[in-house]
Amino acid sequence: MAKPSRNPFHYGGPVTGDQFTGRTAELTAVVSRLENHISVVLSSPRRYGKSSLIRRSCEILESRQLQPAVVSVNLLRCGSLPNLVSALLRRLYVVPGGPWSRLKHALPAFVHRFRLSPTVQFGLDGSPTFTFGPTLAASDAQSVIADVYAALGEIGKKRPAVLIFDEFQAVTDLDPHLPSLLKALADEHPAVSLVLAGSRHHLMEALVFDKGAPLYNMCQTIALGPIPESDWVPFLAARAKAGRRPFADEGVARLVLERAGPVSFDIQQLAFESFLRAATTIDAAAVEAGMAQLIEHEASTYAERFEGLSPGQRRVLVALAGDPAATSGSQAFATSVGLADPTSVRKTVTTLAQAEHLVRRPEGWQVDDPFFAAWIRAGPGG
Repeated sequence: MAKPSRNPFHYGGPVTGDQFTGRTAELTAVVSRLENHISVVLSSPRRYGKSSLIRRSCEILESRQLQPAVVSVNLLRCGSLPNLVSALLRRLYVVPGGPWSRLKHALPAFVHRFRLSPTVQFGLDGSPTFTFGPTLAASDAQSVIADVYAALGEIGKKRPAVLIFDEFQAVTDLDPHLPSLLKALADEHPAVSLVLAGSRHHLMEALVFDKGAPLYNMCQTIALGPIPESDWVPFLAARAKAGRRPFADEGVARLVLERAGPVSFDIQQLAFESFLRAATTIDAAAVEAGMAQLIEHEASTYAERFEGLSPGQRRVLVALAGDPAATSGSQAFATSVGLADPTSVRKTVTTLAQAEHLVRRPEGWQVDDPFFAAWIRAGPGG
């Protein structure tokens, strides 16, 4: 019996190695800056591949035998200051070649570097975790962050040292003073590359982009747009061939891009599902079946999401799902969706965008999730 083909497409988390495609110019920009101790802010809508780009950049530094010291945390997942500082210590402790790792008693030497001592617990694999009580004061947390930054600054004198905060727009939920602290620490330790990645532009503006923002003009800004079709088509074809279920032709690979839209995550997700639906080759029927399966998987979630909107918001979503190029700023559009005037539409669109239901693209405002848009177009009972 033939061995089942492993699905060659991946989604649900950052991709690396041969799962990564495109972004040649962005990779060059990020790698050169990390190599030269320059801070970077990456900005794009969700699911465009910021985390993958960061991870791939660090892989390239490693391939050049530069042994980068990388500490990376996702602020949205931390949820609290104690969790943030615990995550920072955990990531710092396992940095290869840290000055404490060369000592006979590495753990005590590591803990001794911090003004505030954590509780050390050991997992089943013997690796330590560092915890602080839930009542950890903001000032104490800031001292730990400063000590982590200083440790990276020491390493950065000899090799690239990188401190990464993913989903940075959540920083003020943890501590409104953290952006100003990071600015001061970046000035104090110029050998550390601070990398900030954020997906909610209106929040990132207040932190990084607006004049007067705490981190204004401190980082090199790199905005991520869609990966071009000219990169996607050969990538999809090569991956499908590697999985022994090739695309019937290039037109089918382009159909994946047409159905999934410009977002990397969505493209990989539809390619994954299309691969599952194919017998020996991925044809148009397999892509449409994969699309239908994705919508079915999320139908109850989509229904709940849609029902949670106001009637006016629903009508705007329906209109834009049906005609992504619609001129939402016109009186005709406002009349068609039952709103008083373009100002009312603009307020509704802004609310939907902040909730990440809509995203602005060159064609105009579009439903962010292409599979949600397809569910909306199918209508009741669709």
